[in-house]
Amino acid sequence: MSKHYIWSGLQQFGSLAIGFAGTVLIARLLNPMDYGLIAALSIFMSIAMNLTESGFADFLISKQDSSNEDFAIVFTHNVAFGVFCYLLLYVSAPWIAEFYKSTELISIARILGLSIVLKALCISEVTRMRKELQFRKIALMQLSSSLIALIVGYLMAFYGCGYWALVGQTVILAFSQVLYIILLNKWRPVFHFNWQRYKQMRGFANNILLSFFTNQLGANMYSVFIGKFHNPLSLGYFYQAERVNQISFQSVNSIVLTTSYSLLAKENDSNERRKKYNQLLDKFLFIHLSISFFTIGSAYSIIKLLFGTKWMATAPLLQLTIISFILTPLVTVNANITKIENKTNVYRNLTFIRNGLLFIALLITYRYSLQIILIGLIVARILSAILDVFICGKYVSFYPSTQFLLFFKQVYSPLLAAATSYLSIYYWGGSNNFLNLGIYFITFGVIFFSINYISKNATFFYFINNIQNKFKKR
Repeated sequence: MSKHYIWSGLQQFGSLAIGFAGTVLIARLLNPMDYGLIAALSIFMSIAMNLTESGFADFLISKQDSSNEDFAIVFTHNVAFGVFCYLLLYVSAPWIAEFYKSTELISIARILGLSIVLKALCISEVTRMRKELQFRKIALMQLSSSLIALIVGYLMAFYGCGYWALVGQTVILAFSQVLYIILLNKWRPVFHFNWQRYKQMRGFANNILLSFFTNQLGANMYSVFIGKFHNPLSLGYFYQAERVNQISFQSVNSIVLTTSYSLLAKENDSNERRKKYNQLLDKFLFIHLSISFFTIGSAYSIIKLLFGTKWMATAPLLQLTIISFILTPLVTVNANITKIENKTNVYRNLTFIRNGLLFIALLITYRYSLQIILIGLIVARILSAILDVFICGKYVSFYPSTQFLLFFKQVYSPLLAAATSYLSIYYWGGSNNFLNLGIYFITFGVIFFSINYISKNATFFYFINNIQNKFKKR
């Protein structure tokens, strides 16, 4: 199992690290408004991709005997919906531009939308690779594609292409992935459609699709409201905070979500599966909370050092964004429970409630500052996470008391380390960002390791022993 997590981790962290390096390099050449224009289209791109994928990937992975015919039917669906969504976006571009009062969005939407069709070509093949646990191949594909996209995006920004550098980076990323599976995976498109079989598959996938659809609405509605009722500059700061958050949090979440789903779906023994849920959540919380609190405490120094003073307004938004995701390991694991236990209607309903809470919070706060908007987001996400824990865990006897105990066991050491380290910068730091980060890093590390060592945290020693064993093998 660890081998698959390592390759999945390499893929997610590697791709995001390359993307993050590109973000740092490109952000120094562009301005927040360029990012704001791209962020304005994020909800349309996300919805289009969800309609294209339609929840069939989860069906193909969870079904033990998915056939080549099933994959061909899904591929045909993906391409058809991908083309349809692109044409719809192409035609709608003038109305989108009018909504945001930015004429540049017409051409941006029509070029950026090409990535929808390109990604549609890859979905079924990447799903097959995930099902067959070919995480090494997926990692190589993502890393090579991300590197090519970074180079193209940076060169375009360097030569004064402005926001087109961000568009080019996205389109080239999707094109490189198609090229990879054609040349190195020997993949060839197979079109096939069977209406009766499609309806059977659709029965499972509908709840997943509705959940994904509302999740994307929830994830992107804030960009819509900020872009409409504030300005592209504010949206650019907000968008950059979310991009940085992908490194500190969402990369870990994505590894667990994609890898654990495939592995747990293959486990038929309910008792063993419950044990794996417990082990998964425990280790996930340890990593997630450590990275999150480290980033929260050092946000100002990180933003100033990497992006420069013109991006400093991103720092408090980054802190609040990470706090809003603090309970998401519980959401991720419980979401996997409902899908693997074939409770997709529960998954769907909880998704509706989660995004309903987000929408209510947004309606209450959208006319205020970005900080107030994000505080509302924090409250909504915490409430929905608690609800997930109480509803989902019972299906595998993974009760709320167990889950919350795991959370509290892993939260106090990074929390105390971050708070103490932040105060050390406040009292002993200066204007030198390298010095501040150095003080913070050392203080955080010493306190974090000391607390875990003294409290004899088994998860801490699990990772320490694994690291030691890796070095011994060398």
